[in-house]
Amino acid sequence: MKITKIHSLNNTALLFILIAPFTVIYYASFIFNPQHMGNWFLYGVQLFADIIAIAIVGSLWITIILDLLQPEYHKRQNKYHDGWLSSYKPKVDVLIPTANEPFDIVSETIKKAIAMDYPHKTFVLDDGKSPQVKELVESLGGYYITRTNRTKAKSGNLNNALNTLSKAEFFAVFDADHVPRKAFLTELLPFFENENVALVQTPQHFINTDNFIASGTAQAQELFYKYIQPAKNSYNSSFCVGTNMIYRRKAIDDIGGIALVDHSEDIWTTIMLHEKGYDSIFYNKILAEGRAPESIQSFFRQQNRWARGGFTLFFTHNPLFIKGLTLDQRLQYFFSNIHYFSGFAILIYLLLPLAYLLFGLHPLNKHVGNMWFLHYLPFFITVYFLPFFLLGNLKLSTISTSLASFAPYLQAFFSVILKNSYTWVATEARNSLKTPIMAYLWPHVFIIILTLFAIPIGWYNVSDLPTTIATTIWVIINATLLFLFINNGLHGERK
Repeated sequence: MKITKIHSLNNTALLFILIAPFTVIYYASFIFNPQHMGNWFLYGVQLFADIIAIAIVGSLWITIILDLLQPEYHKRQNKYHDGWLSSYKPKVDVLIPTANEPFDIVSETIKKAIAMDYPHKTFVLDDGKSPQVKELVESLGGYYITRTNRTKAKSGNLNNALNTLSKAEFFAVFDADHVPRKAFLTELLPFFENENVALVQTPQHFINTDNFIASGTAQAQELFYKYIQPAKNSYNSSFCVGTNMIYRRKAIDDIGGIALVDHSEDIWTTIMLHEKGYDSIFYNKILAEGRAPESIQSFFRQQNRWARGGFTLFFTHNPLFIKGLTLDQRLQYFFSNIHYFSGFAILIYLLLPLAYLLFGLHPLNKHVGNMWFLHYLPFFITVYFLPFFLLGNLKLSTISTSLASFAPYLQAFFSVILKNSYTWVATEARNSLKTPIMAYLWPHVFIIILTLFAIPIGWYNVSDLPTTIATTIWVIINATLLFLFINNGLHGERK
């Protein structure tokens, strides 16, 4: 019998979680006081950024703290009996959708998927129509599927397989760059003894962390998979992340198949399952190993795709108004959506100190600078040191890639608002290296150049030395972090 649970918290992290609301309220009591307003426009812009930051921090706090404070008998006990698998002997298929990823990556996934413990059929769903992939699959005893119409990207690919050759009671899905461990099926299938369980999800775990961008992306995801997804089990709101999971076929049939969308079919499918009253489980154990994006283009594709999913859901099917969900589920999906609004907050925090150096404009009254610092410091320490204590360390690459993420987030926001068309491309697809690199990097380069101009201008005829010193240090740190992202990312492109 096994029970899923949140990753254990050390005492320091728990202390920071407990004091977080007090530092937020302390800071908010100052910043939301209009008597402290300087330039009215910049003050409004800073309030907008602070509201987003506080909302995101608050959502993390609520998710984790309520999970921790629940008495054990109130928690959802996701159990199974070890003998169920051997007595029931369910049939299971393994689906691997692929679309032009490098052959060496795809081949490793296929080999390990076929070699997993427990009898199963492995289907490779190749939208790239690679002769190499076909030959490998057939030589290993797998099943190779292509389709003439590549509509609806990954979701269309999966549904095509489910509507043709894959007929098992359960099916697992692995992206082409996520290699399963041998025990994947035997560890997860027993959870389906509960006939209301429609989905069992495991973490994404990345192994290529010697690369700067991959390292930063991987650690940022680590926080989500160690603490947030396990906590969502308490609210029956853990959701599919597109790979490393098993579905119950009957549940998918009940909702008409995998959600037929151009991107983010994973979270849309989970919402539809929850609307039907099904349960989802996040099993907090690494049972597959994947590859995080190593280049600027692959990083932007991934982040843009995720952000598009969040914004599309927020504006077209807002979880707060989905009647089939419980209140807990509505809030948890909403919390996941608002994360991508952080792109606005990051950009504002990058530009505000530059506005001071270039034009002498400040969102706050210049006479309250010391008071602002006293209110902001506890908030800053709580917000930015909490991930450090939760993860045990915080890599420079994580801070750098998180700062750089404002660009794909904002691009996704305006694409959704303007209803621009979207063409799905796999994160590591080979045929996607056509867009000029500056199409991705111009916002970051612009801020770095602006910083180089702002520093000498800000130091010409200084009127407030302490503020100028602090602001200069701030913009240098920001520009350095963006430069590290660009420099290391370009190295990844060359590789």
